[in-house]
Amino acid sequence: MAEQDPRIEDLLARLAEAEETIRAIYSGEADAVVVNDASGPRVYALEGADHPYRVMVEQMHEGTVTLDCDHVILYSNPQFVEMMGEAFESVTGSEFARFLPPTDAKLFTALVEAAVVRGHGSGELNVRAADGTLVPVRLSVTPLNVAGMQNLCLLVSDLREQRRNVAILKEERLSRLILEQAAEAIVVIDPEGIIVRRSESTRRLSSGPVLMCPFDRVFSLTVNGIPFQTEHILAAARAGENITGVEVKMVHPDGNVSALLFSASPLSSEGNESLGSVITLTDITERKRAEEALARQADELARSNSDLRQFAYSASHDLREPLRQLAVFSELLQAKYQDKLADGASLLIQHAVDSAHRMEGLLKDLLAYTQAADAPQDIAAPSDTGDIVRKTLAIFEFQIAESGAQVECDPLPVLDVHEVHLTQLFQNLIGNALKYRGQAPPHIRISAERADGMWKLAVADNGIGIDPAYQRQVFGLFQRLHGGGKYSGTGIGLAICQKIVQRYGGRIWVESEPGQGSRFIFMLPGEKRGEKSEEKK
Repeated sequence: MAEQDPRIEDLLARLAEAEETIRAIYSGEADAVVVNDASGPRVYALEGADHPYRVMVEQMHEGTVTLDCDHVILYSNPQFVEMMGEAFESVTGSEFARFLPPTDAKLFTALVEAAVVRGHGSGELNVRAADGTLVPVRLSVTPLNVAGMQNLCLLVSDLREQRRNVAILKEERLSRLILEQAAEAIVVIDPEGIIVRRSESTRRLSSGPVLMCPFDRVFSLTVNGIPFQTEHILAAARAGENITGVEVKMVHPDGNVSALLFSASPLSSEGNESLGSVITLTDITERKRAEEALARQADELARSNSDLRQFAYSASHDLREPLRQLAVFSELLQAKYQDKLADGASLLIQHAVDSAHRMEGLLKDLLAYTQAADAPQDIAAPSDTGDIVRKTLAIFEFQIAESGAQVECDPLPVLDVHEVHLTQLFQNLIGNALKYRGQAPPHIRISAERADGMWKLAVADNGIGIDPAYQRQVFGLFQRLHGGGKYSGTGIGLAICQKIVQRYGGRIWVESEPGQGSRFIFMLPGEKRGEKSEEKK
C-alpha cells in the first residue's frame, strides 16, 4: 500500500478525536470541552439536562451534602458551609461526624441505617458549628448509587428560625392566657391612648366595649376629685417612668363609685421607642370599706376606753376618800370604846378597819391598772433599766433586810420603755419574789439577754412556786392563788405587768414548779439609737 499523505493521517486522527468527544457529550461523560485555537486552549462548559438541577442545589435555602460510604463529605453546597461557619475547602473531604456532638452521633447512625433499609430516613438533631454553637436541624438521608458507588445524600434544614417562631407563638399564647386569667383588670394602651389589649376581668369594671376604645372613655378616673387623664400615663411612658400604687376613684355610668389602685409601666421597643403602657387596676373598694369601718370602730373604742378610764379614775379617786374616812372613824371608835365593848364588838370593828384598808388598796391598784397604757409612746430619753432596778431595791430595803434576801443582778440594757412602766414592772415582780417566799431566805436573780431582736429580761426567785395549771391564771385581773390572809395583795399586780409588756409589743410568762421557785420572763424592745449596758452589783 502506498504510504498515505501525512495530512490525511492528521485529518483522520482529528476526526476520531472529534467523534470520541461527541460520544462523551452524548453519554453525559463530559461536562466541558477544551479547544485549542490561535490564542491557546479554551474551556467551554456544557449545559446538559441536569444543569438546572445543579443550579437549584447550589442556590436552595437548605444545606445539601454528599457522603461516600465512609461518611466523608464529597460535596457540600454553600448553604451548609455557611451554616457551619467554615471555609468551603475545610468542609469538603472531612468526615461528617466531626460536625456532630456526641449526644447526636447515635441518632445520625440510626438515620443512616433506616435510609439503607427503607430508602429514606429523617429526624431532628443538632450539628456543631465552628464557633461551638449547636444548630438544631432536620436531617433527611437518601442513599445514592452513582457509577456503581454507594453514596449518601443529606438534606440539612436549619430549624433555628422555626424554633424562634414557635417560642414567640408560645410567649404570645402565654401572654394571652395571663391577660385572660389575671384577677386584676389589666389593659394595654398604644402611644395614642387606645386600648389594644385587656384582661378578661376588665369587664367587671367596664360597662361597654373596651378594645380599640380610648382609655379615658372606658375608665373615668379621678384623684382627689381631679380627673386622671391618659396624657399623664403617656407622658410617664415616654419618660420611661413607672406609676405605682396611686389610689383613684372610678365613677360608673350608674353612679356607683369604685376605689382602685392604679399602676402603669411603660412599653418600649429595642430602640427605646415608646409603644404605650401596661395599666393595672386593682379593685380595693371592699378593702377601703373595711378600713373605714375599722377606723370607725377604732374611734368608738378609743372613746369607750377614754370614758372607761375616766370612770375608773373618778370611781377610784372618789371612793377612796369615803373609805379612808370609814377606816379612820372605825379606828377612832375602836380606840375610844375598846375597853367598854365586848370582845366580839371589838373584833367586828377590827374587821371593818381591815376591810376598809383592803378596799382602799384595791381601788389604788385598779387606778394603776387603768393608767398602765396611758404614758406617751414617744419617750424623750430611753430608760436605764439598771438604774430603775437600783431605785426599786431601795424601796424594798426594809423587806430585804428583814427577810435576809440576796439579790443578784446581771448587766441590764437601756430600753425604749417609759420609766414609769419599768418601775411598775420591777416593783411588782420583786415585791412578789419577797412576798411569796418559802422557808429559806429569798434569793432573787435579775438577768437580760438578746433574743429575736428584742431584750429578754427575767426575775427569778426561790419562793413557793406556782403550779403549771395556774400559770396563765396568775396574769388575770383580781386573780389570787392564796387566800386566807396569809399573803397580802389585790391580785392586780401581774395583770398590770402583762398590760405594760403587751403595750410595747412584747409578752410575759412564768416558768415554775411548786416549791421550786418562779422565773418571770418578759420581752421588751431595746434602744433604737444603740444599746448600752451597765453591770449592777
